[in-house]
Amino acid sequence: MKKIVEIIAIQSFYITCKFNNGRIISINMKPLLDNQQFLQGIEKLYDETIFKKVRIGKMGELVWDNIITTIYNNEQTVWNYDISPELAWSLGSTSLVS
Repeated sequence: MKKIVEIIAIQSFYITCKFNNGRIISINMKPLLDNQQFLQGIEKLYDETIFKKVRIGKMGELVWDNIITTIYNNEQTVWNYDISPELAWSLGSTSLVS
């Protein structure tokens, strides 16, 4: 099972991550964010300050805390936005071995 173990760099919608198999992948997040405009709150990640607050979750995923908002029965809920390690791997534009 792939897991992200380290975030090496974050810049201009790119996140460079090291995976548990030693590979380093650079991920362009902009196309994914552009395709998920239907998620209320996703626009917050276009702010570089917020984008850089990414962290690694318990399962080796990329996580941004309290980004997505949903409203159901007039009750608002705020959710974390996360990218699974498998999706991050598939979005990778550069693969290097450390």
